[in-house]
Amino acid sequence: MSVKAFFKFNSIKHKVIFLVTSLLLLVLTTLLIVSLFLVNKQLGIQTEKLFVSNTAALNRSIEQRLSYLVENSELLATNELMVNALIDDEERDNYLAPLISNFMKGKDVLYLDVVDFDGHPVFHSGDQIPEYNRSEQLRVALALNQTSVFVGKNKKLIVISPIEYYSTTQGALIISFDLDKIIARNILDDSQTYIRVLKDDLVIYSHNYNPEISYQSYLYHAGGELPLFSKLGIMLQIGLPENIYNAPVREAMQVLLMVGLVLVSVSLFMSRWIGTRITAPILELSSRVTRAHAGQDVRCSPLGGDDEVEGLAKAFDERTLLLEYQAEHDSLTALPNRLLFVDRVSHAIQLAERNNGTFAVLFIDLDRFKEVNDSYGHTVGDQLLQIVAEKIQECLWDCDSVARMGGDEFTVLIDSIKHEKDVFHITEKILSLFRSPISFDRFTFYLTCSVGVAVYPIDGADVDTLLKNADAAMYKAKADGRNTCRFYKPELTERILERVRLERQLRQAIDDDQFVVYFQPQYELSTQNIIGMEALIRWQHPDKGLLFPDSFIPLAEETGMIIDVDRLMMRASMSQFKSWLADGLKPGVLSMNLSMIQLDQDDFIEFVKRCCLDYELEPASIMFEVTETQAMLKPEQTVIALKQLSALGVGLAIDDFGTGFSSLSYLKKFPVNKIKIDRSFISDLPEDRDDAELTRAIISLSKSLSLDVIAEGVETNAHLEFLLCHHCDEGQGYMFSKPVPAEKMRLLLETSVKNQPKRVVQT
Repeated sequence: MSVKAFFKFNSIKHKVIFLVTSLLLLVLTTLLIVSLFLVNKQLGIQTEKLFVSNTAALNRSIEQRLSYLVENSELLATNELMVNALIDDEERDNYLAPLISNFMKGKDVLYLDVVDFDGHPVFHSGDQIPEYNRSEQLRVALALNQTSVFVGKNKKLIVISPIEYYSTTQGALIISFDLDKIIARNILDDSQTYIRVLKDDLVIYSHNYNPEISYQSYLYHAGGELPLFSKLGIMLQIGLPENIYNAPVREAMQVLLMVGLVLVSVSLFMSRWIGTRITAPILELSSRVTRAHAGQDVRCSPLGGDDEVEGLAKAFDERTLLLEYQAEHDSLTALPNRLLFVDRVSHAIQLAERNNGTFAVLFIDLDRFKEVNDSYGHTVGDQLLQIVAEKIQECLWDCDSVARMGGDEFTVLIDSIKHEKDVFHITEKILSLFRSPISFDRFTFYLTCSVGVAVYPIDGADVDTLLKNADAAMYKAKADGRNTCRFYKPELTERILERVRLERQLRQAIDDDQFVVYFQPQYELSTQNIIGMEALIRWQHPDKGLLFPDSFIPLAEETGMIIDVDRLMMRASMSQFKSWLADGLKPGVLSMNLSMIQLDQDDFIEFVKRCCLDYELEPASIMFEVTETQAMLKPEQTVIALKQLSALGVGLAIDDFGTGFSSLSYLKKFPVNKIKIDRSFISDLPEDRDDAELTRAIISLSKSLSLDVIAEGVETNAHLEFLLCHHCDEGQGYMFSKPVPAEKMRLLLETSVKNQPKRVVQT
């Protein structure tokens, strides 16, 4: 079996056995290596001690012999006969030869010379006069009257002992000893051990040494213990062949290896037994998990133990149940999620097919819930969703099901309906839930919802079709004003598909920059001179032609694409504005619509700064228009954001003023420069008395707050006369010009003075 197959088949058991065996082998190997190391070290210490002991004994023996010879040499030099023989020729002839002959017996003397103070030989035992008779060592010994001991060039021991007569050095005794014989006499007969004597790293004596053999050696440093050795500068080296030195280690290793093999055999048996014991419950747990995965109703516990594996099995069961629940339920509201709802609808279809029954699917979407999240945060929004989920559950029968599909969307399965009025009754109950405010903590919300209904099998015979058609009906309810219910009709599907197509095309338009900017000039009403212009975006659709903002801006805001769309428009507008300024024209102030979603972006202020720098525009030549309705969604946050924007030096205007619900207190807090009267108040002037009163009030309010005021939708002379009469400073509308592309706007800037409309005199 290959290693890969070994680990693939019954892998947990094999891996545990392998790991336990590896661990035991690792421990045994470590112990073996440590034991061998310790044995080797201990034997080395013992052998070294033996070397030291033997070498020290040999050194002492040789030292004693050498000391004996030196002392005898000194005694001979002080012998009365030797002194007399040196100074008396008769005594020399009678006694010197016998005296020296007697001395040389048994002392390994090679030669013995007697010299006078000048180094001339008086007596010598050899055939030739040795060179030491004229050496520096002789002169020093005679001069200092001290015995000189050294190893000569011929590796012999030389002793020069002065001969003194009445405190006067008369000559010297020069004796050469055979150092090889002296050392050899003190060496034990050992064929395995080699001995070498070294002086100045040169071998002066060798015994049993073979240069072709590797040795384990020890060099003995006598130090002060052997003064003569130190004086002579010689050291003793002793050693054994490595095979003999390591023999005890090899023997110990063989024993340890035998013991190791026995322990390995035991460890293999123990590892298999331990591995089987450890993995038995794990393998049983794996088997149960496999059977459970195959669809069998099997639980992982109990396994028959009370250890961590049993705890794991219990935890696995608990986790499985929790995952099954979480997989089918929404974590926020604990309602069934899409997965479980689809399963229940599928089951309802099967029952309806068998019983020839019918049921309905409701798709519920909370109206403007995104504004709650944007204004109060997702934490508050989540609490609100939990309360809504509970209220929907309370108004349903036990046999009906409600699910959260995501976000603020809910679905309801109404089982076994007999008539359409049964569905209508339940949808009315759901809509009535929102007729009273929902309050919790310190918050109160007035919510509504839109409901779409699809009925099986009329509106769909499968789950996907029913959900899709209920969703289409819900969007129809929103389009019809929200807070209502609509049943599915076939033509709604095409509207949903068209919305999906439009969203895809809008994303492509952003990538391809298919947007163009139109400009509508703004006039000073009293002089009818151009004082600025409003930049208005258009979509140059490749198939549908030029599209106005109301056909795509709501979708852009809903999907978040408004950020990219707005920034493309701002850059294009500023670029064109810079071009007019560079050509010497006077375009005034550039006004651009600003979505509150844009203000929520952390980088928007930096974006405006960067644009002003990129296009070399003074911030004062830029004005942003914010609709009153959007500004009042989050008034506190709006005040903060507008103040940051105003700090850059750009102008700010409240657009469509009068259509929202702003209070005077917030209007005073907003750092705005201008109020823009909505066209709905201008269109029926001066005939509509209510519009006339509201317009006068807005103009008066603006003046009291020291704000500029501009009217949009000025189309007739009657509009113009009314506004001039009530001191409205500025206006824009079809009376002066429709929104036009940049080329026509250039012509208006160039000819505005020549082609002014006839001035209407204020009356």
